[in-house]
Amino acid sequence: MENVVATNLTRARMLRGLTMEELANMINYSKQAIGHWESGLRMPDSKTLLTIAQALELDLDYFYNDCNVQFNLHNVNYREGILLSNSQRAEIENLTSIMLNDYLELEAIAKEFIDFQNPIEDLKINNSADAEKAAKQLRKRWKLGEGPIYNISNLLEKKGIRIIKINCGFSYNHEGLSGWAENNKVPVIVLNGRQQDLSRVRFTILHELGHLLLVMSEALDLDAVEKMCDAFAGAVLLPSEVLLQEFGKNRTAISMPELRRIKELYGISIAAIMVRARITRLISFDAYAKWKDFDFTDRDYGHFNGTEEPQKFLQMLYRCLSEKKIGFDKAAKLARRDEAEFRQIYKQQLEF
Repeated sequence: MENVVATNLTRARMLRGLTMEELANMINYSKQAIGHWESGLRMPDSKTLLTIAQALELDLDYFYNDCNVQFNLHNVNYREGILLSNSQRAEIENLTSIMLNDYLELEAIAKEFIDFQNPIEDLKINNSADAEKAAKQLRKRWKLGEGPIYNISNLLEKKGIRIIKINCGFSYNHEGLSGWAENNKVPVIVLNGRQQDLSRVRFTILHELGHLLLVMSEALDLDAVEKMCDAFAGAVLLPSEVLLQEFGKNRTAISMPELRRIKELYGISIAAIMVRARITRLISFDAYAKWKDFDFTDRDYGHFNGTEEPQKFLQMLYRCLSEKKIGFDKAAKLARRDEAEFRQIYKQQLEF
């Protein structure tokens, strides 16, 4: 029970962006006392815990609940998400909530919670030009330059976006969804665990990032919102300045070797490159339409040599294990594996 209280106290404090000293001042205790409670060395009595709950505007039960994260899909009607039945939606939300609870518990133990800040919340999206501007501002404010982003998952996890990979118990072809937990404080991107083309996964992650970050005009309908997120994803992956440098202006056609090179360097599909060329008017609509009639399978042309596997959870898990903040029993439980199996996996990691 002490560990549950300690973890939930740490989580509650960090979710509100408070330091130990700030929380201590709110409840008239010392910073040292907060540290003892969060480390599990001591446990606050029921009266003190009630005072903390009131200061943080929480129910007392929050601190005793071993699974208290509620994840909700954001804009579930977007894309193929509209095909989800109520039971399927509930299953995805439940699976994600369970995994996210482990994720946030581990963050609390590791004290690696990142308070997410939307870097483009000051921009209103009315059209594709605004989406293009938002992508440019995101790269600028995150200091990404104009070069390729080799690992988008790693970048977003460092910024405080939790990426959860799930395997649904039903046939589900959609690559990703997104949503929020902890009263819209924790942004989450949910990826389908099935094998997918890497360039498509990268586009999907940034499309869902668009749903999380872009402040859409109320005048936009669902189809328009989808187009804005697509435009945003494409512009983040492949800035217009790069297109101009690579292709020049007023092209009547673009060769496959040129497209393959950009795909392999920037990790964006050939289809998405051509859409970017059309949107930025580097090629005419007629040239784009002529290319679109060409029958080809994108994945057969070029390959991006990268990875988009979420890593932060495992990094925190191994770090907490090596620093003896948790034991193998707890690590295996968080990893949702048998302890003997997890020990073997950990041993294999040490051998590399």
